[in-house]
Amino acid sequence: MIPREIIDKLNELSILSVAAKLEICLKRKRALCFMHNDSHPSLHFNTDKNTWKCYVCNKGGGVINLVMEKLEFGFVDACKWLADQFTIIIPEDDGYRKQFRKKTVKPVVKQKVESQIVTDIELYEWVVRRAILSEQARHFLYEERKYNEEVVRELGIGSVTYPDKLVNALVNRFGEERSIKSGLVKRGQYGLYLHFYTPCLLFPYKNMEGRVVNLQSRYLGTKKEAPRFQFIQNAQISMFNIGVLNEMELGEKLFLSEGITDCIALLSSGRKAVAIPSATLLKEEQLSLLASRNLYMYPDRDEAGERLFGELQDTLGKRGAMVVRVSLPKGCKDFSDYYVKMHQ
Repeated sequence: MIPREIIDKLNELSILSVAAKLEICLKRKRALCFMHNDSHPSLHFNTDKNTWKCYVCNKGGGVINLVMEKLEFGFVDACKWLADQFTIIIPEDDGYRKQFRKKTVKPVVKQKVESQIVTDIELYEWVVRRAILSEQARHFLYEERKYNEEVVRELGIGSVTYPDKLVNALVNRFGEERSIKSGLVKRGQYGLYLHFYTPCLLFPYKNMEGRVVNLQSRYLGTKKEAPRFQFIQNAQISMFNIGVLNEMELGEKLFLSEGITDCIALLSSGRKAVAIPSATLLKEEQLSLLASRNLYMYPDRDEAGERLFGELQDTLGKRGAMVVRVSLPKGCKDFSDYYVKMHQ
């Protein structure tokens, strides 16, 4: 057990200094994200709050979380690694420093493993078909967020409650190596484990042909160190609900959203919508599809929302398109918040 005062001390370490120790190459407090294929720096470091966030993965946190994600460590090992790097003594230290140094995983090793991950459509679709919504997931979707049940079914949203059960099923069906290469299963010190924190929702990302090319989770548990959202690292990242473009008529309104939850709220309200993780990650063919549409957006009332709206205006404006801003009512931070308040 790491004492609370030591955890606080570790979290006070400079986020930029920790990033340097992790060999994250920074430029103007930004870096290429190590959690997915990134050609434009989507990993941002906030020195005022001493935090980090990827605006594509929607994952972030403090100093300890950064070590956990970069080195794939648990909470305790991440604390010990930081203490070792910055010469912080942990009370009742039982000689872990000598032992722990031998176990340290260098960032380059993790990058080598990640480079082997491939998009496995058959495996992802197999998981989606079996990810039945739990009672906890149904409560979150229908009671807390007020989403339309038909919309949730059409999107193929599911949930995972028992990670070991899913890992065993994947290995039995597809084999250990293929399960690992898919990015859904990881191999750790104590055996195989699921990439996603559980219990969680599973959102399938499909291409224009309706095939699942990635999965995103939304954590439903109570662990503070767990990221709220996770993608399968290095698998394809596209727009969520891109298939809606096949159903739309010319001139029909299409709403763009920053997050997947806002997109589901928009769909539940009867609007046609897609979620865009980042304007810089969209491929030319996807930009062309959007450029021919009648585009609208409710930007989130925060820095990230304004940034994405500006990026989309700039990127799509170069292709002759325009994104119309629709302002949220006062007191609503995003469209999901607005949608819930409308249904209370």
